[in-house]
Amino acid sequence: MNPRALAVWVGAVLLVSLASGNPAFRALTLAAALAMVLLHRRPEVRVMPALLAVGGACLLAIGLTFLVNHTGATALLVLPSWLPAIGGRLTLEAGAYGGNLALGMAACFVAGTSLSLVAEPYQLVDSLPGLLSRTAAALGAALTLVPRLGHSFLAVREAQQLRGWRARGVRSWSAVVVPSVLTAIEGSVLLAEAMEARAFGSGRRSNLTTTSWSGADLVTVLASVLGAGGFMAAVVMGLVPAWQPYPDLTVPALSGLPLGCCLLLFVPAFRR
Repeated sequence: MNPRALAVWVGAVLLVSLASGNPAFRALTLAAALAMVLLHRRPEVRVMPALLAVGGACLLAIGLTFLVNHTGATALLVLPSWLPAIGGRLTLEAGAYGGNLALGMAACFVAGTSLSLVAEPYQLVDSLPGLLSRTAAALGAALTLVPRLGHSFLAVREAQQLRGWRARGVRSWSAVVVPSVLTAIEGSVLLAEAMEARAFGSGRRSNLTTTSWSGADLVTVLASVLGAGGFMAAVVMGLVPAWQPYPDLTVPALSGLPLGCCLLLFVPAFRR
């Protein structure tokens, strides 16, 4: 997939998921983002760690909202009032509001990570204009830092376990975390030395390969623009049903035009 077409689709998903507070539409954008990642990820990429991280962040958002926000008519539990911040009524409506926030956050995170899970880092670098070559190099290095850190952590942990190391509390993890970070820093230094040896920045950036546009890429851009543009037009015309969990929890309503616009975001994921 052309990285420019993928970037247009990511922007459309972000726009739709943030333009409305209706959880039904946010759930659709999240489903479209998951379909894109699962169907078009690179073969060597592991998706589960990224999805687990997104799921953990969403659970944290739901838990914090449920504990701190005491608004709503349906009380599930009442904590002592002397507890700071969390003391009081814990309501079903607050949990639903936190779930809605988590849906929007998950849709944005999954769509954003598709840039690094679907496209190669060098493709993202080459897709930027020549005037942004230095920015592109920094972006490419940043996209590879987290995977390198993850691989380093797994390798160091396995090596320490072979030496008899076992996790015995938070402090014991320093034997794994410190070497992992140092290894990642060493990899960054080696990357900088390799760039300097290849005279990076001394002239115009050259490309090993070029990514061409295909008919499927044009379909991706067209579906993304129509989906995002149509959804924003529906928001302006008041055709997107609003949703509020307070004071009583209600089922989110759907409308034809915004629903069709959200379904257009699935087209790039199932294209051939």
